Amino acid sequence: MNDDDRAARRALLTRHFLLRDVAESVLDDLISFSTTRRYLDDEVIFAKGDDGNGLYGILEGQVRIFAGDAEGREITLNILDTGELFGEIALIDGKSRSADAAAIGKTTLFHIPRRHFLPYLHQSPDFCVSLLEIICARVRWTSSVIEDRAFLGLEARLAKWLLLLAEGSGGSTEGDEMRLRLKLSQRELGALVGTSREAVNKQFALWRDEGLISTDKGVLTLHYPDQFRALAELD
Repeated sequence: MNDDDRAARRALLTRHFLLRDVAESVLDDLISFSTTRRYLDDEVIFAKGDDGNGLYGILEGQVRIFAGDAEGREITLNILDTGELFGEIALIDGKSRSADAAAIGKTTLFHIPRRHFLPYLHQSPDFCVSLLEIICARVRWTSSVIEDRAFLGLEARLAKWLLLLAEGSGGSTEGDEMRLRLKLSQRELGALVGTSREAVNKQFALWRDEGLISTDKGVLTLHYPDQFRALAELD
């Protein structure tokens, strides 16, 4: 591992509230145990039922957490951005993965094996509390996704997710407009909001006709973000 790789992993770990207060010696140990791997777009990182062998961090790119059935239908549970950690449930209980994970675009991850991470949990109650906070946040997020699908219409759900994606690392704001490089296909967007690719395509066409969005070379522009916030009931 060269100095640049070590610095990148340290920067990610110290940004995350789980690890930002731990001793430098602990960070150095965790970094020394970690490995890095690059993934291509839509490449599977782990599948539901795989061994829960450690914690992942996103150095670059995005990760989609999802679940599917035998008929090929999928539901996207979350989109994770650069700087986030995931895989924490299996890290604690050592059981199999509870969902699938795949890269969105070219993505670089680092991985800390459970056998190296677990001793620090036993030694630090504060560490354990922080990890529980992450899990609670995941549960709250999953509950909000279920509520949105139960109580919000398609237009509102899609508007809400586009805003969330535009506010992430792949988005930018210029004046009154928000732009995002949309790495998800319309099928994946459909899985994210609980609908079909055709329904997403139809909604995009309606928004284009109304002048609310435009697309150019993979970049989606939201021309009136406040209208999207109103649609998503975020005001």
